[in-house]
Amino acid sequence: MAPSLASSRRSPPTHPSEIERWREEIDHLDGVLVRLLNLRARLALKVAGSKHAAGLPLHVPARERDVLRNVADTNAGPLDGSALAAVFRIIMRESRRLEENRFRT
Repeated sequence: MAPSLASSRRSPPTHPSEIERWREEIDHLDGVLVRLLNLRARLALKVAGSKHAAGLPLHVPARERDVLRNVADTNAGPLDGSALAAVFRIIMRESRRLEENRFRT
């Protein structure tokens, strides 16, 4: 039986302490991401407050397309562009939900 493609691409064994260090870095970055996402949400609420005060619509599809385009232009990988777009669609959907709850008339 021929070796599988996966087995021929295996990395050399890694020491468990190295794995733990990487996991600690991931945990740290997860915390940073949470803080950044909440900061983004607070800024989106400020924008929504200004739009509400000016009588402008909260939902602006063209702006969402711009955000997705900016994300695609910024992405250097290894994450797939469609995966990042899906993540940002969720982020924008949750921002809209927060805005609508805050400025429901």
